[in-house]
Amino acid sequence: MVSMDVGLRGDGAATADVGEGDEGSSTPADEAPSPRRDWRHPSVEAAVLWLLVAVGLRIGLSPLGDNSFLTHLATGRLILDDHAIPRTDPYSFSAHGHAWTVQSWGASVIYALNERTVGLVGIRLVDAVLCVGLVLLLWRLSRVGTSLVARILVAGLVVSMSTGLWVERPLLFGAFFLAIVLVAAEGELDPRWLVPVMWLWVNIHGSFPFGAGILVLYVIGRWLDDRERPVVELRALGWAVLGTLVGALGPLGPKLLLFPLDLLSNREAFKGIAEWEPPHWQRGVERFFAIQLGLTIVLVLWRDRRWRSILPTVVFGLAAVTSTRNILQASIVLTPILAASLHGLGTIDGTRRPRLARPVVIAVAVLAVLVGVMGVAGPNTALAPYPEDAAAWMRHRGMLGVDDRVVSRDYVGNWLEYEYGPDQVRTYIDDRVDMYPLPVIRDYTQLLAEDGHFQAVLDRARATSVLWDRRTPLGRWLERSERWKVVHRDEKWLVAVPEP
Repeated sequence: MVSMDVGLRGDGAATADVGEGDEGSSTPADEAPSPRRDWRHPSVEAAVLWLLVAVGLRIGLSPLGDNSFLTHLATGRLILDDHAIPRTDPYSFSAHGHAWTVQSWGASVIYALNERTVGLVGIRLVDAVLCVGLVLLLWRLSRVGTSLVARILVAGLVVSMSTGLWVERPLLFGAFFLAIVLVAAEGELDPRWLVPVMWLWVNIHGSFPFGAGILVLYVIGRWLDDRERPVVELRALGWAVLGTLVGALGPLGPKLLLFPLDLLSNREAFKGIAEWEPPHWQRGVERFFAIQLGLTIVLVLWRDRRWRSILPTVVFGLAAVTSTRNILQASIVLTPILAASLHGLGTIDGTRRPRLARPVVIAVAVLAVLVGVMGVAGPNTALAPYPEDAAAWMRHRGMLGVDDRVVSRDYVGNWLEYEYGPDQVRTYIDDRVDMYPLPVIRDYTQLLAEDGHFQAVLDRARATSVLWDRRTPLGRWLERSERWKVVHRDEKWLVAVPEP
């Protein structure tokens, strides 16, 4: 018998690979037998995928330094020590005891468990697994593009954004889960897996509504396109909704399901927070996303014109241009849509298995291994942006303790919580803006303003000292104020105390 493997070229035409069969089979003299489809005969796209895996490893193994992550890790330590999830704020003096929903408790526990078992490198390994997993899932979602050129263009845009988006936050878990939902929506994953996936998502990050949201858009779009029951999408949606409801079976109960609504009702607290503002299109991440979004809109209207592509593009595109925080989710949702719109671009068939592909794949795989080894051996943290020297100076002089009311930046508050914990230091504010009372948020906004009412805010905070960066409006005001005395300076930070 003769076995035949049928594939598609970049131009959409069918190709056939004829393999050797029984004795009676023959191969034309002018055609060499096609190589076998196994790991010893890799395809061209395998080399590209290994290169993307190396990039994912490099990003995932980057040193830890994100300010939100620092508080998540500190909270995980508290959970492990107390065997309970905090229900009120333990960190600040401005909102101490205020009700707090630790929505990302699952991520905090994962971080703290890895720190205690293998050290901070364990957390970086978790991030590396998530980043590589995202690469693999996005590459699979780009398969509808068929041609290698289309897949490289689509994957290249997303990975180009990853250096600024795939950071060590619970949001990274949410991005990974969203990609899994998309794979299930394409019929390439048993949708019953969405039950544990959504349970994890609900208990790890508040972005879980995006999972059911994209599936609803797919269902509506498929029905508008075909006027038939969208079986695959409906099955995925049903299991995703069930998994979301099961997410209430946890330490915090149904409160987690209502958490996103609480955020929407407290929008004033997010004013002035950079990641919740519309993009300014100045950072590289924002510009790459603008290219991705613009290409998707043009090609969907030109080549695709399916409601199943149009609706997610419009909804997630609007979500991203109104809030920088949503760019990560939008970039993932747009990946299969852009790939489908680029279907057939170019004539390079990535499934070809030329002999040259084997040494190239081996070289790129070795590169990925070296990137992983060097990443693991690298530093675990990158804390240069934080006032380590100034805080140590204050601690040495008894100015930074649990009874002191030190006013500092929100991201400095995150670092103080990680570095010292609530039993040694109380912070003024951190980036948990959904937790703090609005008067505290408004006062902090004044401290960031060019002409804020600095003295009035510091009086209301009953500040015993201020730890602030020098080259800011508040820093310059402290330098010349008659009511405050600067007692410590370094290259970036200053410490000021009230004049007697």
